[in-house]
Parts: sequence; C-alpha cells; structure tokens
Amino acid sequence: MAKNRLGIDIGYSLTKLAWHENDNLCLELFPTNDFLKSIEDILESLSFNINQINFTGGKGFEPFSEYSKFYDVRLLDEFECNIKGIEFLYYIQKGKNLPNCLIVTLGTGTSILLKKKDFAHVGGSALGGGFVLGLIGLIFDIWNHDEIIRLAKKGQRFNVDLKVSDIYSLKDNRITGIFREFTAATLGKLAKSFDIKNVKNEDIICSIINMVGENIGSLTIQFANNYDVHDIVYSGGFMIKNSILKNTFKNICVLNKKKSIFLKHAELAGAIGALIS
Repeated sequence: MAKNRLGIDIGYSLTKLAWHENDNLCLELFPTNDFLKSIEDILESLSFNINQINFTGGKGFEPFSEYSKFYDVRLLDEFECNIKGIEFLYYIQKGKNLPNCLIVTLGTGTSILLKKKDFAHVGGSALGGGFVLGLIGLIFDIWNHDEIIRLAKKGQRFNVDLKVSDIYSLKDNRITGIFREFTAATLGKLAKSFDIKNVKNEDIICSIINMVGENIGSLTIQFANNYDVHDIVYSGGFMIKNSILKNTFKNICVLNKKKSIFLKHAELAGAIGALIS
C-alpha cells in the first residue's frame, strides 16, 4: 500500500479518509460540511507528508480542483473505488477473494453494484439515509443519525405496522407461518385507529427504518436473482450502528436463500479504494 498518499471519499453527507502510516491502515470519518469547512486544518493535522491525494465521491470535484494547486491529485470513479475497497476489506477479514456478488451501499441514497469478472453499476434507489433523516427530522425535529438509531432500537414497530397475521385468522391455513410475519402495511395500524396519542415516537422511527430496509432488501433480491448471484454485501454510512437495518437484510436474505455479508469498516470502502488505486 502506497505511503504518503491520502484517499478521500467525499459524499453528500459523510467524508471518509484513508491513509497508510507506520504499517497501519488509518481511517477517519467526518460530516461532509464539517470536513469542507476544515479541510486545510485536517490535512495539516496528519502526521505525515502528503505527496498525493486521490479524491472520489460525488462532492469530490471542487476539492480536487482546489488542491491540484498544491498536491499531486487524482479524481477517481466512486463505484470503482467502492468495489476495490470492499475487495480489500473482504480479503483482509475473510482471507480469500471476494466472490461474485452484489454490493449495496446505503448512504444518503442507495447504489447497487454487480461484481463478477468486471463490475457494473446496475441500479439503486432514492431511499436511504437521506430519506430517513429528512422524514424523521420533519416529523420529530431530530436530525442526528446516532440519536435516530438509539430511539429506533427502543421502538417496537409492530405497535404501528400491520403484519399479515393481523389480517388473516390463525385458523386460515392459506397463509404459512413465516408469511404471517411479513409487513402488510407500514404504519397500517395507525390508518385504522387514528389513536395518535398512544403512539410512541420510537415505534414510528423503528417502522420507518424497517420500511427502507424491506424495500431495499426486496429490490436487492430481485437484482441478485436477475444476475444469478448468491452473496450480497451491505455497506455505507447509513449502516453505521444500525443493527435494525442489518437484521432486516439478514432476514430477507435467509428467506430468499441468499447470503448477507457485513464487513467491518465497509462504510469507508470508497476511501480505502481511493487510497489503493
């Protein structure tokens, strides 16, 4: 891994840094607005001489243009960097090469990459962390990812979500046991009762996160079937501390006989890929 090089992945919400120092891979993560305001101070705080900066991510162009005056810089494709970073992390953590798979990155929005002999950006969704933060912010005036996840973990979504088992009688044998646990309608119980006074904020927040997870998970299964892959790697900033989303993806994959993969530091894959490119 190259020394004196910095990989920077600047997304809409989060900025990720990766560099190699004293035989260690060093990683940092910042809110993008904070990073762009303090980029000079952050670069000066690094305890090595930077010879090259590889920028990637949707917000990388302007810093790339500005710092081309001072450093040897490159502007790299974010999907290529993400694939390379995931391949690196998989090999380090699993001790073998990344198999044919889908890589689903949940950031502000969601992208879906196909990795076989080559790679391709095959799809995505506007549902992601940006949607959840925006909607919950508008409803509850909570704009912090960690606080949203903390509250969601306290919630019970089936206090507000309608399950299939809430519709069909237990004696109705047309519906199998596992299908009874599916979500029939997100927030569906509220649509009938309108008893808002007894609804907990935590339940609604948990419901919204699961709604995004179920939709992205179902979409991903369709892509996996279409491209004949078994393994699905989930990554991105919206996955940070998000055990609710992780469990939703696990369950959907088990149901559909797919393998869900969650790598440590996967949210920093783009910066790692930029570093090693």
